[in-house]
Amino acid sequence: MSEDEHLQRRGMVNGDGEGYLAMERLHADLFEISPISILCEDWSGVKQAVDEVIAGGVTDFDRFLEDNPQFFFDVRRFHRILDANRSALDLLGFRDKETFLQESRVRLPANPASNAQVFKAMVRGKTVCQGERVLHTKDGRVVPILWRASLPPGPADPQAYSRLYFFAVDVTELKRVQEALMAAQANLSHAGRLSLVGELAASLTHEVSQPLVSIASHAAAATRWLSRETPNLGEVATSLNRITASTQHAVRIIGKMRSFARRGELVTEPMKPQDCIADAVTLVEHEAYRQKTRIAVDMPANLPAIVGDRTQIQQVIVNIAYNAIQAMQAANAPERRIAIAAAADGPDFVTFTITDSGPGIPDDVLPRIFEPFFSTKQEGMGLGLSICKTIVEERGGRLWAADSGQGASLSFSLPVASAAAEGVDQPAVL
Repeated sequence: MSEDEHLQRRGMVNGDGEGYLAMERLHADLFEISPISILCEDWSGVKQAVDEVIAGGVTDFDRFLEDNPQFFFDVRRFHRILDANRSALDLLGFRDKETFLQESRVRLPANPASNAQVFKAMVRGKTVCQGERVLHTKDGRVVPILWRASLPPGPADPQAYSRLYFFAVDVTELKRVQEALMAAQANLSHAGRLSLVGELAASLTHEVSQPLVSIASHAAAATRWLSRETPNLGEVATSLNRITASTQHAVRIIGKMRSFARRGELVTEPMKPQDCIADAVTLVEHEAYRQKTRIAVDMPANLPAIVGDRTQIQQVIVNIAYNAIQAMQAANAPERRIAIAAAADGPDFVTFTITDSGPGIPDDVLPRIFEPFFSTKQEGMGLGLSICKTIVEERGGRLWAADSGQGASLSFSLPVASAAAEGVDQPAVL
């Protein structure tokens, strides 16, 4: 079929046909020369299949897709790629359009995650959908892309989906930059943890030495009980049990120190807020004891799980708590208290709050405390809170500070596990 015949059948040529024809040819030229990769695809059969599912009584389409993964592949036969511009062919490693159209099903297999975005947009009457996927090109490259498509508005007839345009952007370099940035941030975070461990070294060393002294004492006691003319095996057993308990205590402290200080890949996983706080308190409680500071923890037992890297979340809590200990010690505060609380913040977030009874935060300092290299301490580098802010924001949360009138109060929010998966908006700070 010639181009003119194709246009006539689509109703693009009539009594005023030359104008329509010129417009269509201009559109075709722009399609071909666009620097953005574009595919023209026929989704009309897919739209009809989706409509039939809804007409069959399905009310929760998202759940239907989860329960029927085969649906993605069943409707593949209704989908056709009609055209590709020069940029798309270059992206996919093809020299000519004919070869690509023949091999398109092999080179662009059904991608459930991407297709689900299109299906859901159809059902909800959205005019735009987008997503990410990876392409395996003819010349052997693996190319990550961002794609976007425009859809007919409202509950359109399936035929309105017979020519959908999908735009693709190669984000290989963007991914490399993101990975380099993440590596740099991980290194900075690790450096911050090492700095904290260095500052806490004296108190942590003392914390470890206590169970070691206990072990030596109970070992000596066990030896004495065994050296008696009639060994007292009951007392020996008691001493050995105490040695075991002290050993486990020392191992636990050393393990937490090593875990906190080591460099490793970031692991994003669900975790209990209670565990994060408990581990962080273990690292600062002896320094708090040395500085005559009482730490109180307040949180409900049924908090939802949050998502993040366990060590980094501990780092945020340890950094804020240690800053509070230092501030109260420097101000010679008569009563030194740190309150660590966690509570649900709506259905999607958990908010942690660390409040002290120190001198508070001056008005001229408050807007700047999260700036890199800003510090009110002569020996401080001013990176601790800046690193904390980056950690929290990378996990979809927020970190903020306030002067409570009776000390400093720093809070940070993190999304709960289900909300993180859905990518909810951050809570507002009033």
